[in-house]
Amino acid sequence: MKEDLHRQEFEGRAVESRCGSPGALERRDFLKKAGIWTGGILMGGALAALAGCTEPKAPLVRTSGPSSSPAPVAGAPDLAAATGADPGETARRAVDALGGMGRFVKAGDMVVVKPNASFMDGPEAATSTNPAVVSQVVTMCREAGASRVVVLEHCLRGSADACLSGNGIGEAVTRAGGEMLAFDAGNRGNGVQAAVRSGVALKTVSVYPEVLQADVVITVPRAKHHGSAGLSLGMKNFIGVMTDMSSIHNFGLHQGIADLNSLVRPALSVVDASVILLDNGPGGPGTTHAANTIIASGDVVAADSYTCGLFGRLPQEIEYVSLGNRAGLGEMDLNKLRIARV
Repeated sequence: MKEDLHRQEFEGRAVESRCGSPGALERRDFLKKAGIWTGGILMGGALAALAGCTEPKAPLVRTSGPSSSPAPVAGAPDLAAATGADPGETARRAVDALGGMGRFVKAGDMVVVKPNASFMDGPEAATSTNPAVVSQVVTMCREAGASRVVVLEHCLRGSADACLSGNGIGEAVTRAGGEMLAFDAGNRGNGVQAAVRSGVALKTVSVYPEVLQADVVITVPRAKHHGSAGLSLGMKNFIGVMTDMSSIHNFGLHQGIADLNSLVRPALSVVDASVILLDNGPGGPGTTHAANTIIASGDVVAADSYTCGLFGRLPQEIEYVSLGNRAGLGEMDLNKLRIARV
């Protein structure tokens, strides 16, 4: 895997060398015009697209995502549900109850954090992850010794800059020491093709290279209603790592979500249920409820299953959760889990 990563990084530098840099155009303006908002560096295929070059003739194809096995901690619960009025502090307590971020992130790791930052409304609208939760996750990763923390999103409405400014996530990430990499709604480039070895319907998919380069991937969704999927939770959140998000419907939305998670395999799920959207999701506006809860688990299926209960739903009612359980991506039966409520 390390050889693949070195090769991918070399190809990125080679593309930059061949095509040149943005030159006199100020970097942030250049990126905004290209449909990309970033607080850090731009890697691999993104350099080629930004410089106006063609894709490499033989793009690197990856067949697996990062490792998803957290370090064992004696007596640690499988899932923690923390309640409190401060979403950031509550997120920290939830992760600490699992044994702390150091259980999932090691010194030198590259971490990709995937929030739901697709909409530009503030936290009370419950359409995007609360920036305090995202900031806290980035901070905990840095404290655990992560070499880089890249917060990645493909926005659904308008420009990435407008979304990240409106929902506050861009500033929160920068302040916490992370790198924000976000793409405009209409952007379909900057990806690499990955083979989904365990995919039932989804066999190959174009994803942003950072999600495959990462040592650790963390999903940090906003818990909310979704008109097509029923609920938008941690598993569904990964549609945003695809360069063409709408294509997931070509494979059946629920099966496509389950297949995508077999590629990405998050090490940790931190579900923002501080305020949940009960209807008219995913973009609202709709009815909201202050659940004041953050759920954390190294099992994305378990985290989603527990969160279903906040909506009065059974996990069996959300098809992608059932499919994830059936595929061995996690445990749906909460009776089989050790759950800590803190």
